[in-house]
Amino acid sequence: MRFTMDAAALSRIDLNLLVVLDVLLRERSVSRTAQKLNLTSSAISHTLKRLRLLFDNELLVREGRNMVPTTLGQSLAETLPPLLAQLERVIATPEPFDPTTSQRSFRLIAPDFFSSLVPRLLKAVACEAPGVRVELVAFTDSVIWDMGRGRYDVLIAPSFRQTDELRGTTIGKWPWITFGRKDHPAFQEWSVDTWASYPHLQVGLPAPTGRGAVDRAIAKLGVERRIGAVVPHFSMAAPILKQTDMLLSVSSVAMSDMAKVYGLDQRPVPFDMKPLELMLFTSAITTDQPEIRWFRDCVGRAARDLL
Repeated sequence: MRFTMDAAALSRIDLNLLVVLDVLLRERSVSRTAQKLNLTSSAISHTLKRLRLLFDNELLVREGRNMVPTTLGQSLAETLPPLLAQLERVIATPEPFDPTTSQRSFRLIAPDFFSSLVPRLLKAVACEAPGVRVELVAFTDSVIWDMGRGRYDVLIAPSFRQTDELRGTTIGKWPWITFGRKDHPAFQEWSVDTWASYPHLQVGLPAPTGRGAVDRAIAKLGVERRIGAVVPHFSMAAPILKQTDMLLSVSSVAMSDMAKVYGLDQRPVPFDMKPLELMLFTSAITTDQPEIRWFRDCVGRAARDLL
């Protein structure tokens, strides 16, 4: 037998009624149901009256000293337990995430210039969660779309106007620095003119507009620079700088560790530029999951260490 009920009627149902009905249908006794639920028999009898009105059915009828379900009551006796169990799972508090026993894989998207983050992050993860795996994903034009749909766990990106699909927090601001080889002659008399007189190294393809942040900044001063070489990855930049007179002007987060390894010199860019603000993004779909919050915090701590 099927019982139909519209949405308006469902909105008026007290779920406690269904819990009592489930026990009544199993115990088939008002007194035993009262004992099970630690209620009085009169309270159970009153609830049964409300249930009969709600379903417009007797549900349970007297047969001697016992009660037996009606046809609808018998149908509800079979369907209520799994429905209530499913409802309990839906509204139950999520189990806390235990990184020490987790075998989960986390997917992180970060720009190429954030390679200094990786060893710090992996070290932190290994200490807290030895069974967890971290996958680094290439930064592409589609990452915002992919993140919004929960395909990845955490995204590090320059600050941009947030969308409804993403949740972001600032992790830091890094100044713009010019890097060059040790004893580079440009650093002896540091100025915009000196900076512009040497060839520059560029990492990655030019911006779609033809001008990146550095070129937009010097355009306001009426200054132009000459790009001597373009390389696809920041990992290639330090060896080139060490053996040439090229200069590289980037956010300090991009080259600070490599500059130490290769013994490069550095100066603040000789013109005004706002520090590069980086943000940590998670998908609105997954951001409330305990494991995502844990991984986001790990990435955030590792990123702030670079400051």
